[in-house]
Amino acid sequence: MNAISATDTGVPAGARERLSLFAEWTGTTPPAAILDGDSFAADFLRYAAATGLSLDWVWLADERSLVMQAHNAAWGGRA
Repeated sequence: MNAISATDTGVPAGARERLSLFAEWTGTTPPAAILDGDSFAADFLRYAAATGLSLDWVWLADERSLVMQAHNAAWGGRA
């Protein structure tokens, strides 16, 4: 697994750890950089889209979106 860059400034506390944990759980390799300047790096966004990584969870530590996604899937999209 690639080491996640510690040079990304502006990354919230815990985001790198959550990304590493996700990569471990899913057996995937995250890109080295999370940010490109003030925006998410293109490789990071492609990785998130390809693997189902929740940006709310990795960036904000927001579990609510994960719970609601599973709930809505179980109810066939009904809220």
